[in-house]
Amino acid sequence: MKYLIIIIFIFGIVVKQFAQIAPQVINSAGGGGAVGSSGVEVYYNIGEPIITTISNSNNVITQGFLQPDIVGNLDLSITTLHQNESCLNKNDGFISLVLNTAPSSAIQLKYIWSPSTLCPNQNCLTIDSLAPGNYSITVLAINSSSVVIDSVLFNYTVLPSTDPCQITVYNGFTPDGDGLNDNWLIENIENFPNNTVTIFNRWGNKLWATENYNNSSNVWDGKTQSGAVLTSGTYFYIIELENGTGIKKVG
Repeated sequence: MKYLIIIIFIFGIVVKQFAQIAPQVINSAGGGGAVGSSGVEVYYNIGEPIITTISNSNNVITQGFLQPDIVGNLDLSITTLHQNESCLNKNDGFISLVLNTAPSSAIQLKYIWSPSTLCPNQNCLTIDSLAPGNYSITVLAINSSSVVIDSVLFNYTVLPSTDPCQITVYNGFTPDGDGLNDNWLIENIENFPNNTVTIFNRWGNKLWATENYNNSSNVWDGKTQSGAVLTSGTYFYIIELENGTGIKKVG
């Protein structure tokens, strides 16, 4: 089955800008501290709903709905935020660490990621664009004598998605040769290699066409099929997608 998209776009005008916003902790009300001389610290959050998970006559284990903190032996406390792959082969998982507290004598924190190639300098609180797989992060609190005085370990598996990515068509670009936004981007088009893309002018004359549009080696740069540079203006396109894996929605 083929899916046709016929949409007008204005070439020569950037109409959308995107910026990545780092994950933030929304609810930070609460407190906590050491339990006697046990060396254990307990933290709580005001207003957090909890349910009893396991209980007997002496002990109750509760479960909340916020991201749990990872707590070291002293005062090192880390909250983790993470996301699995959003759609098939997108490789957009992320893991982010939020530092809550650290030992007062710590002058440096090291973030040791595995695989180590993710952050060779050991200073990354957030890693994005992660492929599905297993990751671990060890956070070390180091004092002025270069001694590790506290540490926490976090393991997480970025799960793959089985849902095909929908394409996103950007209706403007600026092919002026400055190296920025010079080519027309069709996000996730590479997931549908049997595609056909055709460009027309306002009178319906075909100016450019290709198969297997891929945003890199096979991409429209604002020229005709013969290489003539087009002026800024309104152009039209047709995108035909053919894929046997099933598409929930194209838009």
